[in-house]
Amino acid sequence: MSETRTLLLELHCEEIPARFLKPLTQDFAAAFTKWAEGEKLSFGAIAPLYSPRKISWAISGLPVAQADQTELQVGPPQRMCVDADGQPTVQGQKFAEKWGVTFDAVRFEQPAGKKEPCAVVELTRKGRPSLDLLVEALPRLIAGLHVPKAMRWGHSSFEFVRPVRNVLCLFGEELVPIEVDGVKATASTWGHRLHHMSHAEPIPVCCPEAYEGALKAAGVVVSCTERRNILEEQLEELARQTGGQVVKDEELLDTLSEIVECPRALRGEFPPEFMELPKEVLVTSLKEHQKSFCIEKTDGTDLLPFFLTVANRDDDPAGFIKAGNEWVLKARLYDARFFFAEDRRTPLQDRLEKLKQLTFHRELGSYLEKTERIQAIATGLAHALQLDFAQADHAARLSKADLMTLMVGEFPELQGVMGGEYLKHEGEPEAVWKAVKEHYRPVSAEDAIPGTPLGGLLAVADKLDTLAGCFAIGQIPSGSKDPLALRRAGIGITRILWEQGWTLGVDALVDLGLKAVASRASKPAAETREALLGFFKDRVTYQLEVAGYAGAVRRSALATGWTDLVDLKARCEALSAFAEDERFASLAQSAKRIGNILKDEAPAATFEAATLQVAEEKALAGHLSRIEGAVDQASLLAALAELAQPLAAFFDAVMVKCEDAALRGARLSLLHRLQQAFLRVADFSLWQ
Repeated sequence: MSETRTLLLELHCEEIPARFLKPLTQDFAAAFTKWAEGEKLSFGAIAPLYSPRKISWAISGLPVAQADQTELQVGPPQRMCVDADGQPTVQGQKFAEKWGVTFDAVRFEQPAGKKEPCAVVELTRKGRPSLDLLVEALPRLIAGLHVPKAMRWGHSSFEFVRPVRNVLCLFGEELVPIEVDGVKATASTWGHRLHHMSHAEPIPVCCPEAYEGALKAAGVVVSCTERRNILEEQLEELARQTGGQVVKDEELLDTLSEIVECPRALRGEFPPEFMELPKEVLVTSLKEHQKSFCIEKTDGTDLLPFFLTVANRDDDPAGFIKAGNEWVLKARLYDARFFFAEDRRTPLQDRLEKLKQLTFHRELGSYLEKTERIQAIATGLAHALQLDFAQADHAARLSKADLMTLMVGEFPELQGVMGGEYLKHEGEPEAVWKAVKEHYRPVSAEDAIPGTPLGGLLAVADKLDTLAGCFAIGQIPSGSKDPLALRRAGIGITRILWEQGWTLGVDALVDLGLKAVASRASKPAAETREALLGFFKDRVTYQLEVAGYAGAVRRSALATGWTDLVDLKARCEALSAFAEDERFASLAQSAKRIGNILKDEAPAATFEAATLQVAEEKALAGHLSRIEGAVDQASLLAALAELAQPLAAFFDAVMVKCEDAALRGARLSLLHRLQQAFLRVADFSLWQ
């Protein structure tokens, strides 16, 4: 086995925005992989490392040289290369000379795709040292990195996200002499700025394996994953010391781990008087303005008057960082308290007319028009689901009013939440304010659905209006393009129907939505309905996959109806319970056979059992009443499972399409009735 080494490449730059770090490391890894494949260089793995001022890659298992490459060169046909006496012709000699070999090295064989034997020369190209290949390739790969907001400095033509100050590039212990934007590679790097206040020299790195340790000694944890783990442990410990727990926010934790080199969590306090603000306001204000976490009681109810933030250094001399964060945070919370007080001076009801000024979509009108459509959908849903009609109408009417408040203007992510809080202060019924507060949920695939039936109804009405409206004007998501997050809205509706166990069919839901947006539609109603049903079927298919049902269960259950999610779920559960029963393999084969027999037939719905003659068909008919009388999916499947042996015996003993017309009709009708019983639960022809 040839010798391998690890390649280490680091670009030390001015501060890089956090949002660029991970994409840049991924882009380089993809580009390097493609280049290595082209050069026939295998390697182990690429470990991307990054911090605010560094992006680096450790690429293990890279051979010190390419393997020798064997190439087969095909020339003219044999009859043109040798004469009748077997001596080389001029053309044969020239072919050999072209590839730098004597004619003795030429052999004759029939390559693939050729109709006759041809001259063939096998050449061996010696592999080049990997170091030479890297010197040529790395500057080009770095220059080719995609940077959304690329910049140039001075008279340089090199474009990058920030100026490159140092390049570290080692292949094992050997320096790779590359140059990036006039900066020559060295075998050293730079640590934390505070470290270099007392250590002026760069940090030597003897080999790739020493890289992370050398930087850690200089105050930089270069692995983002390690920084995240350190911060998570520190935050949890600081929260425990107060008797509480961290209000979880994975997105914020990811952000903080990307904007520091030396992770250090700090705890601060804010005046208890701000605890009168809603929990969501405090959490959002601390996150958006200070990149800070809140601490809540261990039961997850109320907050404690503490916050957790992160410093980019290992200490806080004289507590200046803590005090500075507390000072700024207090000012932000004064703003939030002002917004909260001012908003409550005007009831949400009085803000409705102002929704005319706020455009939802240029082709779908204002938010006031959207509100009116949500009302129409919500009341229709309330009738169908037997929920309180008046409360549904009232909650729908007030659902978007908080868009005109100061608090939502400052924190758009609090839309809905603030509407619910303000309605609670106005004394509205609990069902109404809770429905408004949670009607945007679920906001992601991981988020919970609304916790109340009225909240679920309002969420479905809001999302359905958006979906039906966009489809009605031809704005349908395609490929990776989904600017209005319609797929997320569809998944949200599907999850609510699925988890609430509502018997409302998706087809009825689509009709309700299209009726509400009819006055704004620019596409034919039938075309829009078909497209919207196809869209929802994809979401339902995804829901079955998320629920963990096997492929055979999903395929066979979907094929016999998918719009009633309660029925679909019951069939999938029943099928899953019987999935391991070996009799279903036999049933699947029999179902396919029945389908083939009935393909071009139109059997009667009923038949005379007395017409049947053979014992096997009479026995099969005897099972029919119990199958058709099954009241639920489980009992139906149990009855169908018992058909495996009688069906196999029937097909062994009976010629269905016999000469006797009456007997033929009875047998076809029997199979038709059995097929309809199968299709009540699944299409077993797809069970594979």
